[in-house]
Amino acid sequence: MADAPRRPLLLLVNPASGGKPASPGDDEPRLGPDELRAALADDGLEVSLRLLAESDDPGRLAADAARDGNDVVVAGGDGTVRPVAASLIGSERSLGVIPRGSWNNIATGWGVPGNEREALRVIRDANRRLVDAGVAWHPTADDPEDADPPDDATVFFEAAGVGLDAEGFGAVEVGTRYGAWRAVRAAWRALRRRRTRMQVTADGRRLSTGAPAITAFNGPHYGFGMALAPDANPADGLLDLVVFSGMSTFDVLRHYLAVARNRPRREPRVKHLAVRRVRIVGAHRVLPAHADGESLGVTPVAFAVRPSAVRIFADAPQAPGNPVAAAASAPSARP
Repeated sequence: MADAPRRPLLLLVNPASGGKPASPGDDEPRLGPDELRAALADDGLEVSLRLLAESDDPGRLAADAARDGNDVVVAGGDGTVRPVAASLIGSERSLGVIPRGSWNNIATGWGVPGNEREALRVIRDANRRLVDAGVAWHPTADDPEDADPPDDATVFFEAAGVGLDAEGFGAVEVGTRYGAWRAVRAAWRALRRRRTRMQVTADGRRLSTGAPAITAFNGPHYGFGMALAPDANPADGLLDLVVFSGMSTFDVLRHYLAVARNRPRREPRVKHLAVRRVRIVGAHRVLPAHADGESLGVTPVAFAVRPSAVRIFADAPQAPGNPVAAAASAPSARP
């Protein structure tokens, strides 16, 4: 897509991005906002700069810019990239990312260079590709399994899940609001909670599992940079459904910790399925659910992929063929 016309750019810079404890640091000094604008404007491109304030809505700013004929570039982390990307779903406008967050899961999954000078080069070269988005919503008992997601479905680009990982993100949220001791108590309650079976419908196939966690990945990384689905491809028109089958809560926790520390761990009880749509119901009680770490409430919940949803600036080649067609013929399980 390198031959697409160059449009003026809106550059959104989040000065608050990055710096979370235990996140990987960038040894290279950051360019200032005006330096970023100048680097993008080197070839005579018109670039408007907006330094984001806490009260700004990045998604609305991006949507307005796209309607006015602009492409959009974000210098920030996942929390800034996500609403901007969601606002550009289905648009002909392109999104560029200069990763500046603590983890940059979305940009990494999209193949955006972590070095900001390389990321700037990618945007200037104007190479484009299409990437998928995930959507999550609460189906009703009367909804057919193939019902379209509602217009207000929650968009995610990393992962959405049910069970233990949703409770873990909930504990982090509690800690952010009420302090570390409340977070520890919430996490301990989650670890002690008895498992309940889940009824899962994945692309029309039904299964029942006592897994403490099920997660649908749109990209390989989520949370604190964990690659729990390293083969997940955000441009293949599929979600990678990870089922922790036959594992205890502490087994799953040990697996999370091993992955977080980049320690190779072969765990045959972790099942991977490539799906386009999944519905999850707690068999005996409701279970917490999340999308990109934000609470969705409780089950029942459905996740689906929206193929080729967002046009981005990236070097990585798109998967061969049409992602939608590829999804229709793809095998149902990953090797």
